[in-house]
Amino acid sequence: MNRKGGQQVQRASRTMRGFVALIALAGAMSLLGCSEKVEQTMADDLNNQSFTFPSGAVFNPGLANIATTVAFSNNAANFTLSSAGGTASGSNVFGNACTLTVAASTYAIGAGPQVNDAIKLAPCDFDIPNKTLLIGNGTTTATSSPAVPTGA
Repeated sequence: MNRKGGQQVQRASRTMRGFVALIALAGAMSLLGCSEKVEQTMADDLNNQSFTFPSGAVFNPGLANIATTVAFSNNAANFTLSSAGGTASGSNVFGNACTLTVAASTYAIGAGPQVNDAIKLAPCDFDIPNKTLLIGNGTTTATSSPAVPTGA
């Protein structure tokens, strides 16, 4: 083996060690940024709490870029969704998702959820340390501000 070939191998080896170190550092940083305790929501996490989202698009496309609050009551079996354009209320069922079924709505058609709409939120997770709700609808995900007790 000539001297030039040996230097190329050493350089490639150092480059690979650098990439491995970079990947390990990036992995550690991403883990530090994640909450230690995020779990599927339970009634106790949501009951008598309200959660505000900067955009309500996860609930209905008509609520895109409109601050929207969802509040839960009755052991989280009931919900009320509200924003500047109206309110909707109904029942919540837990499973592999949170499913909000609208029983009443003051939203105009196209501006928010309508009666009989079923809003399936998957994931529907609760970040325990931050008291935030992490939800999605298949195309949109959202994270709430920290929970606020409703006083109910």
